[in-house]
Amino acid sequence: MKSFSRVRRKPGCSNMRARLQRGNMLVFITASTIGLLAILGFFGLGFVRLLGSNTEQRTAIEAAALAAARDLSQIAVETPDYGLVSLSDAAPVGSATAAGDNFYTPVRSINGLIGTLRLDLIIADRLGDNNLKAIIKKDLAKALNAQTLLGAELQKAIQPGYVSKDKDGNVIEVYKSAEAAYKQNGIRMTHSSVYTDGNLKLTLGAINGGSVTNIGLPTPINWAAVPAGASQNDKYMSYINIPYDNTDFVFAGVGDSIKLVNHQNWVPSVAGLPYQLATVVRAEADQSMKDSFNANGYTVKAAACAQPANVVDPKPAPGALTFSFPDGLCPEITKPGDMLTNPDLNKPGVGCSYQYSDRGDFPFPMGVALLLDRTWEFDPLDQNMGNVFRKALFDWWRRAGTKLDMASAVAMLNDNAFKFQQPSPLMIDWKTHAKLGSSQLYVLGQIPNGNIHVYRVRPQDGVISYQVKQLEPVEYLVSGQNQMFSESIDAIKKSAIGKMQLGPFNFVPDLKELNRMTLEDTWDIYLRDQVYQPGKTGGSHSGEPLDNDDTAWSPLPGDIGSYSFGAKSYVAGPKGSGKTPILSNQSDFAETSGFPASYYKQYAVGSGQRPTYLTNGTAVDIRFRRQVEAGSLHKILGDKTGYVGEKFTNPALPAIAPAGGTDSDGDGDIDGGDDD
Repeated sequence: MKSFSRVRRKPGCSNMRARLQRGNMLVFITASTIGLLAILGFFGLGFVRLLGSNTEQRTAIEAAALAAARDLSQIAVETPDYGLVSLSDAAPVGSATAAGDNFYTPVRSINGLIGTLRLDLIIADRLGDNNLKAIIKKDLAKALNAQTLLGAELQKAIQPGYVSKDKDGNVIEVYKSAEAAYKQNGIRMTHSSVYTDGNLKLTLGAINGGSVTNIGLPTPINWAAVPAGASQNDKYMSYINIPYDNTDFVFAGVGDSIKLVNHQNWVPSVAGLPYQLATVVRAEADQSMKDSFNANGYTVKAAACAQPANVVDPKPAPGALTFSFPDGLCPEITKPGDMLTNPDLNKPGVGCSYQYSDRGDFPFPMGVALLLDRTWEFDPLDQNMGNVFRKALFDWWRRAGTKLDMASAVAMLNDNAFKFQQPSPLMIDWKTHAKLGSSQLYVLGQIPNGNIHVYRVRPQDGVISYQVKQLEPVEYLVSGQNQMFSESIDAIKKSAIGKMQLGPFNFVPDLKELNRMTLEDTWDIYLRDQVYQPGKTGGSHSGEPLDNDDTAWSPLPGDIGSYSFGAKSYVAGPKGSGKTPILSNQSDFAETSGFPASYYKQYAVGSGQRPTYLTNGTAVDIRFRRQVEAGSLHKILGDKTGYVGEKFTNPALPAIAPAGGTDSDGDGDIDGGDDD
């Protein structure tokens, strides 16, 4: 039998082998872990770089969008009806905005125009005046034309290489600014990235659902008639139709500051709107990336949207509306609103002229300035003084912008608090020179006193204020170049004021005949709208108010010329050629009377900021003249009808005196004595 013997192992061998196996496994696991961590580290670094790339690229594209929105806010375009229009207001400080007289003019924001017209339409509706509403709606079409011109310029401005201008004439290159901002805020964490010039894309659009603008709702707010969701914090929302009186009003996306908006809400246009202006800029760009794990590279895409801003012009002195009664009040017109209801002023047919001053501020300069016909633009409305006043009233409202208090505007026309106050005293001594150039004044007896009624818009709250002061007949206003002038002869006949006999009187040294004249019961009306036409189309002053110490309490401008007389479609009869300061010819410019230029209120001369930006000038003046039957003075006047001329408050001598020289040549001139 075989026997087998057991082989004994040395103690500890099996444990050692197990430990070796476990050690090898630990090394393997450790090595594997390190390798895995290395791999994860590489991927992690790539992921961090990718995150960094996206963050940095997001910063860059946002910077590009903001830069584009900033530049878009500054672009201004000249429009035929509103002058310079932009996404933002600008006070008259821009060197490139200078009018023909070298004073700067304001830039109007498109949202400000839309808001102003909506406000003015509400006032007209509250007055129940359909003619006034028609005039305002006509102007809305002009504002939308200005918006179209601005929109076309903005679309061009975002294209590479296009050059726009701001109010100072500075070059604006929207695309260049946006691309520079993108590069300056470009990728820094990843160094293997490439931006290709021209890869940036800019597009204009809107915000679906709208955004809050900085155009405030009109006051009182309960008149504003704004539907739910169309306002926020008492401000209009953009890209929402906010109609009034069956008329559409849509505001563009412009806020109180340049800001980013959610690009997911951006749309090329908002469906269903009657019109809209694309202002919200979308910036898009691709960045080519490379790393060790993407030899062929990859592309990071990003987009951002930004909205432009509007800096609202406070309009500290939009100009005054005045009613001038140098010959005393007309009983038929006791308050401004009577212009809208008086049957004589609102009857069918052509009842007045509708003109503009060409080649100067009529009647200056001598032999050059003309009054020419302006086409009546409001058919089928009648061309009468009532409708001309409506246009001028609206032009004055428009100057105040969106701050005009609507309740105050309605009250100003009809409330007793705004009725014309009687002059004090009612009658004064009529003091005048007997002849032009004389140094001696004479008193011709008692005559009605005159005054001017001044209505201003307070800058702090848009409320209309009223003030009255004394007025003399020889305070004539020029008619600004390319603005609107209208006259209505025999506008009010058989007035309740009746007739008043003046005289008899004569002058030293002339006792040949006793002079008599009659203040008639007929009134003529003259309307000067100095703010009818803004911008370069509006002549040398671009439709800015006339400097006038009666409204602004500022010094009178210097004399700058003489007179001429022009063609008219509304012929009121001969004006005469009188040369006595006692009476003027039947024209409220007294252009044939030989009066000195110092008798006229004229525009200031200078440059830079216009004086009437901070101090109210005359925007609109409605002037009533009482006809005078010249009597025996018609030989001097050259016509049987004229107006009271000089009427001073200086000390004067009586008009009756001992015998002296006579009118020996029969020409009506007073011979001899000290009246030369």
